[in-house]
Amino acid sequence: MNASRRGDETEAVLLQRFLDSGLSVSVPFGDSDRYDLVVDEHGELYRMQCKTGNWVNGTVRFNLYTSTVTSNGRMQREYTHEEIDAYAVYSPETATAYWVPVGDTGTGEMRLRVEDPHPKAPASAINWADEYTLSDRFG
Repeated sequence: MNASRRGDETEAVLLQRFLDSGLSVSVPFGDSDRYDLVVDEHGELYRMQCKTGNWVNGTVRFNLYTSTVTSNGRMQREYTHEEIDAYAVYSPETATAYWVPVGDTGTGEMRLRVEDPHPKAPASAINWADEYTLSDRFG
């Protein structure tokens, strides 16, 4: 499956998960905005960037940037808090949706830990997936 199709399917799953949570969701017209969905939680609007999480060593990994091909080659551009409020991440492997505020992220990629890490892994670097589940965020 090509990346665009996979992204469309992830966005559709996330849109349905937001609706199932009783939220109103708007989809921006066209493809020129940095966010994919606008989620309305009782009048509070959130600009969401949808991402597909990939299963890597007991974690759900997702990119914090967009990658496009231009005449100058492949270009990567990070998202900022001026452009989005949070990432909505769907992991096909766990069938789970996550809400990750942009303020909780860094640069490059983020991993949400599902399985216990190696005993010698630094605990301070762990982002536990169950702390970011969409169902817990919106009940």
